[in-house]
Order: sequence, then C-alpha cells, then structure tokens
Amino acid sequence: MVVVMSLCRCSVLLILTGLVTLAEANTASPRIVGGSDAPANRWPWMAQIVVDDPNQERFQLCGGSHLSEDWILTAAHCLETVDGNGNSSFVPAANVRVYIGDEGHSPDVQQILIHPDYENLNHDLALLRINPQSNTQWPSIGTLSLFDQLEDLPFSQRDEAVTSLGWGTTSDGSLSDTLQEVQLDYVPQQQCRNLSPLTISEVVVCAAELNPVNGVNQDSCFGDSGGPLFLGRERSPWLVGITSFGLNTCATGSPGGYTHVSAETRALESMSQAGGVPLVDLAPQWSHTPLPRFYQPLNGTQTLSASLQNHSHDNTADTPVLTLSLEGEQTATAEFNWPGCEASGGLFGPNQCTLNMSLAAGTGSNGEILLEANGSSDQAITVMLAASADQDDYRLRNNRIRQEVIFSDNPDLALSAVQQSGNASEATVTVTLSNRSTLNDATGGEIHFSLPVNTTLANAEALGCTQSNPLSCPVGDLPANASQTLTLTFSSDSGESRDVTFTGDAKEEDIPGDTDNTDTLTLRYPSPAPVGGGGSSGGGAPAILILITGLLLALRSRPTAAQTP
Repeated sequence: MVVVMSLCRCSVLLILTGLVTLAEANTASPRIVGGSDAPANRWPWMAQIVVDDPNQERFQLCGGSHLSEDWILTAAHCLETVDGNGNSSFVPAANVRVYIGDEGHSPDVQQILIHPDYENLNHDLALLRINPQSNTQWPSIGTLSLFDQLEDLPFSQRDEAVTSLGWGTTSDGSLSDTLQEVQLDYVPQQQCRNLSPLTISEVVVCAAELNPVNGVNQDSCFGDSGGPLFLGRERSPWLVGITSFGLNTCATGSPGGYTHVSAETRALESMSQAGGVPLVDLAPQWSHTPLPRFYQPLNGTQTLSASLQNHSHDNTADTPVLTLSLEGEQTATAEFNWPGCEASGGLFGPNQCTLNMSLAAGTGSNGEILLEANGSSDQAITVMLAASADQDDYRLRNNRIRQEVIFSDNPDLALSAVQQSGNASEATVTVTLSNRSTLNDATGGEIHFSLPVNTTLANAEALGCTQSNPLSCPVGDLPANASQTLTLTFSSDSGESRDVTFTGDAKEEDIPGDTDNTDTLTLRYPSPAPVGGGGSSGGGAPAILILITGLLLALRSRPTAAQTP
C-alpha cells in the first residue's frame, strides 16, 4: 500500500528568539538538492516569499517569479493555512512579504489571487499583486506550442533542458542564503505517469534527473515551492512550470510535479483582470517572410510591413505603443507609416507610435516602417520594433522583433568549415564560401588559412592553392545568393589535434562590421564518432521507479520544524 500525504515543499522558518525579522527570515532559507550557487544577478526576477502562517505561528518560505511590474507568480499552496480543526483558508495579503532579486527589493503585497479551480495540487497557481517594480530581465510564460515541442523531443534534447531555482532543502539539510539552481531533464507527461506513483494530471508538467553524473542526484525540494521551472539558461527565459509537489524523499529519480503554466494563461488573464491590472499577450510581427537580412543598393530604401497583434484570450490591450529604434553605425532614418498613429520622438531618441485605438483579444493593427539609407557608404542597420500597452504583459519575450537591412553595393560573404571524416593521419574538411547578398556579385573568391605544425594540405596542387604558408585556395566567382564548397584533405605527421582558422574574401569589400567570413575548426585524427546532442548529465538509461510501501507525497513547501515558542 502506498501512503500519500498532502505535505507542501515550502520551508518553515524557526523563530527561536522572537526577534527575527522578515528580512532575516529571507536569508535563513534552505536550498535545492544537488544544485549550485546561482551566478550573482543572473536571475533578478527570482523572488522569495515569506508567509506568516497565523494558525501555526510560523513563517513559511517559498519561491516566486516577478512576471511583470505588478505581479508575482507563485504556487497557491504556499499561501494556504490549516487551522486546528483541519479547515483550510488562505492568508491575507498583510501576512505575506516578497523579496525580489539579489538586492532583496521588498514591495508591499496588495492582493492575493488564487486560481479558482485550485484543488488537490491541480491548478497550483497564485498571483500576488505588488506595488509596481521595474526589472532588468523578465521571464515569459511559455506557449502551448513550446510545450508540445518539449513533449515530442527525444531524450537527448530533453536531457538538462530545464532549470529550477530556489532555496530548498539540500541532501544534508543545510541552510544557505545563496540562491541555488539546478539543471534537470524534462519528462513528458505520459512517461512521468509511468515513473511516478503520484497523480500527474493534464495541468502538471514534470522534471527529474534521470541519469545523474557521478551519482549526484538533483531535484527541487522543500523550500522551492512556487519557484520557476524554465527552459534553458537564458536570462529572460520561457517559464514552463511552477514548483509544486514530489515524493517526500527528494532526488530519488522520481519526477517532481510542476504547475503547467502554458495551460493556465486564460486563468492568469482572468485573475489579473479581477485584480485590476489585466495581463495581456501583445506581440509585434513582421508581415513578410522572416529573412536574416534584406539587401538594398548603397543609397536605397526599404519598406518593412508589420502588424501589432493582441494574442490574449480575453483581455483588451489599451493605448498600444510601438517603439522604433535603429542599431549600427549608420546615417539611415526610419519612420512609421501606420494608420491611426500619433508619432513622437525623433533624431535623438526612439520613434514612438501611439495608436488611437484599443486592441481587443484576437485583433491587430497593420502598418509599415520606411527605412532610408541617406548615406554614401555601406551600412548594416538593425531595425528594432517593440510594443507595449497600459496593461502588463505575460510574454514580454514576444514584445520585440528585429530585422537587419544591408545598404551596400558589395557582396555579403559568409564561411563555414566542417570536418567530414578522418583517420590516424588524414582529415577531410569541407569549406563553403557563400555570398548571401541577393543583389551584388562577388568575384575572385578565395579561402585563406595557415597550416598547423606537422600538417600539410595533400590536395593543394589539385585545388590550385598557393604553395606558401598561409595558403590561398581559389573559389571563383560567386553570383548573388550563391556558394562554392572546397574539399580539403589535411595530412598530419603527428596525429595531434590542431586548430585551423579559415577566412574567405573576394575582390570586393565585405559588408561593414561583418565577421562571419571566418571560421575556426579543430582537425582531429581520427575524427571522433558522432555524438548525439543534449546536455551534460551523463550516460545511462532513465531511472525506473520501484514503488515501495510507505512512499510519501510531499508538496515542495514542507515544514522543516515547528516554531519554538
């Protein structure tokens, strides 16, 4: 028989003297199992939540994410309290303190909003409305499309794919005032159900360390509840989960359960609307097919078609604003050609376009940006278009788009080098020189490189390469949007791995500031066998969970001890 208990994986802080302040409570918190210290200021949106539980006369510690200026995202069970008769309720806002980032900014909590369907750890989500706070980075709620992609990835790409943050319990139960992070394997829902004795519903996602390196188990644990589970290591990441529950014994290989935030965006909108600061999903989009670069003559013009879309389920975006800026050494200018646009700004700052309309959910507005070179020299311009509204946004990563435009009468050269094969004394490499410009031809293309010590180019004569070192190998003319590939055979007297740097050029100048016509490759003898991608957690098959009598379910906010009177 498997015994299941609803105990949370937050931490309860010991108050030994009655004189410990909330700020001190913030620093006396436990941490993640098997993790490492998070780099300073890496996650400025990470929050610690201190809850004064009136029924237990104790402080409970959880994590949270500073989702927007007005909102902190956390787990509902972190704010739940049970009285002596077993009746549960939620603490008032006055009993909650929030500390954001390494500096520990502590805005007042004005309101607590619990998911209306929260029950038995399903929909384990809450919003804390705070006095508005700005930040340098923001997380964004992942889309359902991103969730579907994660579910379908092979293990090699799910391995170490997600990161969890918190101050939860370590394997030895030690405490730390340093934020911890851990990289975990994303576990698809059906596999999670097979590996775990716990109930994994459609509104739960899972993560675990299925193949620990050197036997080091990793997991989120008590004290981590409400904290984020996000994709990769980007500073403004895609959130995919909120730490919620797991087995009473952490880091067993059994997956932990995390609130499936991508499935909760409609509820987030509704909750925030009820709280007086609606959350929206506003996104500018290019109307043309996305291209890495557009090419125009030296003193030409470029028209970029765009739209501003409100992808929200229900909430309206009021007073939408588009902000236009240019990056790069340039004399180019840009302006809006957008219906209903009230333009502001100018030469010495970003251009802004305030639309005299509101965008209801599922609607958008279309317009153009006109870019003029206004110069007599080559220019590489990056056009930046950002969007905002009166409402907060839960997908800020979608609020900025870029498009590079090249004004030049020269080609745009790019080079790539790949080792194809090798043995104890030879390495075969293909080097491709491309002209990415859609307007201008490149003539007399060549590839240059220096031979490492104890290395020769066996087919130099056949390719027409110069015999001096560094070598030059002809590629020939490259029409617009064309490429040529050379196959080089390197011979080594020593069989030692060596680096070679290849550079491509032509009779014409390359575009300004461009460095992608150079590539460095390590020649290996023999070439290593291909290795599948996917993180650094080590080898071994995924762990198989054996259900043992007495396994306990625990929310990831479990009390560590009772308060001393």
